[in-house]
Amino acid sequence: MELTPKLLAGLLWWGAVAAPAIAEEPFANGTAAFKGGDYERALSHFEQARQRGQQGPSLTYNLGVTLFKLGRYQAAQAQFQQLLEDPEWSEVARLQLGLMAEKQGRPVSAVGYYRDLTDSESPKLRRLALMRLSALARAPGAEPAPEQDPDRGLALLSLTSGYDSNAYSLQNELLTDDSVGADTFTELFAWGQYRLRGTAEDGWRLHGFAFGRRYSDLESLNLTSFNAGISRHMPWQGWRVELGGVAETASLGGERVTNEWRLVGRMQQEFGNGVLTLAYQPSYFNGTETYRYLDGWRQRFEARWAAPLAIMDIDVLYRLDLDDRQDLATADDGFYSYSPRRQTFGVEAELPLSWGWSLHAGSHYRLSNYRGNNQLQDSDGEFKQQAREGNRLRSWIGAEVQLLPRLQLDARVIRTNNDDNFDIYSYEKTEASLSVRYVF
Repeated sequence: MELTPKLLAGLLWWGAVAAPAIAEEPFANGTAAFKGGDYERALSHFEQARQRGQQGPSLTYNLGVTLFKLGRYQAAQAQFQQLLEDPEWSEVARLQLGLMAEKQGRPVSAVGYYRDLTDSESPKLRRLALMRLSALARAPGAEPAPEQDPDRGLALLSLTSGYDSNAYSLQNELLTDDSVGADTFTELFAWGQYRLRGTAEDGWRLHGFAFGRRYSDLESLNLTSFNAGISRHMPWQGWRVELGGVAETASLGGERVTNEWRLVGRMQQEFGNGVLTLAYQPSYFNGTETYRYLDGWRQRFEARWAAPLAIMDIDVLYRLDLDDRQDLATADDGFYSYSPRRQTFGVEAELPLSWGWSLHAGSHYRLSNYRGNNQLQDSDGEFKQQAREGNRLRSWIGAEVQLLPRLQLDARVIRTNNDDNFDIYSYEKTEASLSVRYVF
């Protein structure tokens, strides 16, 4: 679950309403203004209450959350720090200091505040702290927000070791024995971004990644890809909007396969406790001489809904891919379509546990319908001519643990079942992996 403005407002209001039942008029007016979203007026009322002699941690706390909402971070921090020695208010103050550290792009400081709350006697505070620790571990690429933040760059390095029961992604019957397609692998993933100007909400950034998977024996399946892009982030009509472009290249077995040029349009907004993300990403693929049949376009539309459910975070996905590729016609009158229309339905869940642990699981179901009639010899030796249709179910379960503020371990098992009306494309496979990640 990412730290969204709506979630932040909810957390702040939860603390703001902790005022005494009997309050002076300026204080009551301040809490009413805060609830109505008029933070400037709320601050004026709270300051008036203090000027009239009202004291106490409740007023200090409400001043802090109001200043926080107004983006006056240093002033808000001063209010919260006054409460750290108060046994009744120190924990909620630590939570707000952690949230503010995240907003300022200081994840290490945020982790320190949240870790102090993992032993809290309050189940709600403990759950919120664990959720934020899990979110920081899961999405280390979250960008710092305030313009004055000097930390403009962020990077992630991940090293993975794993086992693939069917690296070729073929039917077992097509392998000479069950062990032929199995192999161990290592992966290296590096990602980074740099904010050129402005803030995360309204500014420009460069970003890119490098990825490589190397098999121990099946070198022809080694995969490498590189990506670089630039994005413009901006607010629009209450939405957070991203517009940008990306260039990517991919190689298989040491041979370059395709170059891709992709435009990115993405918009996000909070509704209640959830976050809706809509995206449109058209791509043009240019294959190398051996892979000309991949030339063409892909239009991708995506909708994603993320929200808390009880003590879990739930993420629901729908994706539509429309491909218009060159396709492959062979000299023996064979035809292989590479222009599918694909629909993907997905759900993911994460359960934060104690001491920085979290469990995660998910499943994606994909339906594929290919343009044109494939003409090929199937695995049973029969020559078939029909439109290709297929479905794939990919499910996974795993666990994460944060060893240090910037160091995480992730273990997972992935099961894939792919069914196709051409048996040659049907397969099953299981992958198990262990990853170590470090955030710079």
